[in-house]
Amino acid sequence: MSAEKSHDEQALALAVILQAVQGVHEIAHHGGTEAELYHPLVEGLLGEYQGSVAELYGGERLGPGLRRTIEQLEQPRDAETTRYVAAILHLERRLMKRGELLERVRRGLEEAQRQAEYFGSAAHTNVLHRLGDLYSQSISEMGPRLMVRGEQQYLEDERNAALIRTLLLCAIRGASLWRDQGGGRLTLLLHRGRIAAAGRGLLDALPEQA
Repeated sequence: MSAEKSHDEQALALAVILQAVQGVHEIAHHGGTEAELYHPLVEGLLGEYQGSVAELYGGERLGPGLRRTIEQLEQPRDAETTRYVAAILHLERRLMKRGELLERVRRGLEEAQRQAEYFGSAAHTNVLHRLGDLYSQSISEMGPRLMVRGEQQYLEDERNAALIRTLLLCAIRGASLWRDQGGGRLTLLLHRGRIAAAGRGLLDALPEQA
């Protein structure tokens, strides 16, 4: 893979994380988020990864995440987003060291995939609740839990809670893809500008509504 292509894939993997974080923020602070924001993330979570983030998600559906990625790489002013991303990358690294939990997640995703096929949608309410439960029964068990800040009335809503946990699971999948594409702590330090430029190129190539 060329360096340019690698940076494209890294930018898209970060976009998965940032798009999920954006959804979590909107639900926690405003009580909801657009279906167009989380549908592709859940579909990618349940899809089969064959080495290409672009093919798994479809780059045109990661427009919001690419915008947030460029912002965070060029002018990281959002402390809450930075905290979420750091926590998600940390959780993913810990999960990779826990073989039994990793297997539990794998089986849970397979069950959710079958359920999505039955209902005809990866974003069906029942699927989201199953994925939310999977997060609670795997990632949350590693401790300490990732604390989501927001309005209590929104956080206590059952559907919101399930979708937030699902999005956090999607973000962890994005962190795994980031690592698979060669991403790491030094990558953000040494190649921040190149990844941001790759993200801008991808974003500029999208249809205006993306």
